[in-house]
Amino acid sequence: MTYITALELWKSLGKDSYTKVKAEVVGTGNGTNTTFSLDHENVITDSSTIYTDSTADTTHTLNLDDGELTTLTASSGSVITADYSYAEIPDSHVQEILKRADEDLTDSTGRVFATTSTTEYIDVEDSTQDEYFLTHWPVITISSLQVNSSSSIADAPSWKTLTQGLGNDFIANADDLKIGRLRWIDNFPDKGKDRIKITYIHGYASTPERVKELATLLSQRQMIHSTIYQTIFKGRDDSSPVNLDVVDKRIEALIRKIKRIDIEKP
Repeated sequence: MTYITALELWKSLGKDSYTKVKAEVVGTGNGTNTTFSLDHENVITDSSTIYTDSTADTTHTLNLDDGELTTLTASSGSVITADYSYAEIPDSHVQEILKRADEDLTDSTGRVFATTSTTEYIDVEDSTQDEYFLTHWPVITISSLQVNSSSSIADAPSWKTLTQGLGNDFIANADDLKIGRLRWIDNFPDKGKDRIKITYIHGYASTPERVKELATLLSQRQMIHSTIYQTIFKGRDDSSPVNLDVVDKRIEALIRKIKRIDIEKP
């Protein structure tokens, strides 16, 4: 997944960066599976709705880069129309930009914000240690926590499942989960490598606004550095709707804020 959509990226670049089309007449149905072509290529993901006699169709396949509509069977005489937005850059290229921007976001902040399931192994350096911190946070759910009770590291792992809650083996309340902390109560793990095995779900059910803003700015920067983008805007008086200096400064500020534990606080 990506933290923002292609349409959100184009909107951030301004209304002049892409074009909306309403009620374009695509063709007339003949009762068979027919191929149709939109008037424009480079359709933006999630911007299109195809209608047959004013009813939205969900059976078609649309090649966004080519603007080609297939697997649409419309009854004979029915009018096929389309609402969509298009740009001057192929959507497949924009999707690559979004993915690279999300990788940059993860690398620069050291965090993953999409809801993700992770299995993590933790070394134990002190068998009396009662607090451990996970790599990712906030934690939504701890699916399983186990300790390796084998007598030596050379033995095959013998995983014992621990129980969460007061009076049990470990605790992780809402405040603990927010920062990825586990607090031991009983059945402390022995010293050694990979003594703790935990599977947990982390991230955010909905992407925080600051993360979306950072993803947008990183994508804009990727877009500006794109050869295709540079070619399109070459020779224009306003060679780009984005000021890179402003973008870079805001990116640095957002990275600092997002590295904090609770990025949802102002």
